This record gives sequence, structure tokens and C-alpha cells, in this order.
Amino acid sequence: MGFIGKLIVFPFKLAKWLILWAFVTFVLVALFSTPAEGLSARQQGAISQNCSTIQQSLSQLQKIDSRTRTYLGTTYEAIANRFIIPLNLRLVKNNRPTFSEIQTEFTLEQTKFRDAYTDYMRELEALIVTDCKQSSDDFYQKLTVTREKRAILRASAERLSDLSSHQYAAVLDLRSKL
Repeated sequence: MGFIGKLIVFPFKLAKWLILWAFVTFVLVALFSTPAEGLSARQQGAISQNCSTIQQSLSQLQKIDSRTRTYLGTTYEAIANRFIIPLNLRLVKNNRPTFSEIQTEFTLEQTKFRDAYTDYMRELEALIVTDCKQSSDDFYQKLTVTREKRAILRASAERLSDLSSHQYAAVLDLRSKL
């Protein structure tokens, strides 16, 4: 499968990981939805009682996210360095209009993705080491922050996927005009 084929298949692979994350998020939301005044005694008990299972699930999620980050990071680097940048350089050499706006947005979003991943992983690690048996309220607060960081990371990944799709569509449009 060529690079273009891999680029087309990429959103489907990403969807598999997003579905897994959605399932884990659904389970965590169902377990830990909280009223405005804080955790109820029942919710605190559920967190304390299931602490080891929760910690194990979070550790597994961390491993999966780490692999996903590696995959996405290398894919984004490949898209930029093997596709977007060389194409723009060739278009400049041939006095054709370039896709510099997409290239700039993609590069900026890559930086946002890296930063968002670092922030998310830092929060996830802090969440994993939190003693949820003794500090269920603190654990829940950290869980909320981790969810927010994960949402930012997801938005960045989706934006990069959209930019990749825009680049691909622009290339197909250019190809049809030549």
C-alpha cells in the first residue's frame, strides 16, 4: 500500500482508537458523574471499592494512548515531511500556486498536538498515582482535569485529520486541473 493509500486508511485506524476511548469514557462517566455539590457517599464508595480496577484500566489506557501517540506522531510527521512540504517545494519550482496555508496550519497544529499530549499524559500519570481509596474526591477532580486535557488532545488530532483531508482534496483538485 502506497503512502496515499495509508493516508486514506489513517482516519479509519484513528476511529478504532477513538471508539475505544469513547467506551472507556462512557464507563468512567457512568461511574463518576457527580452533582454540583461534589461526590455523593455512594460515588465515593464506588470509587474506593473499585479503585484497583480503575487504576488498572487507567494504566491500560495510558499504554494504549502512548502507542496511539507514537502512531499518530509518526504519521503526522510523515504527512508533513513526505507529502505536504515536498509538494509545496515542487509547486514553487514550477511556478504553481502552493498549499502553504495548509502547510502552516498543519505545522502549528502538530505543535499543539505535541503540547496537548504532554499535558494530557502528565495529568493521566498524576491521576494514576492518586490513592483513590483514601482520596476519592481528589481522584475525581484529577479525573475531570484529565478528561478536559483528553478532549483538547482529541480536538487537535481531529483538526490534523481534517487538514490532511483538505490537503488530499487540494491535491486531487490540482491533479484534475493539470
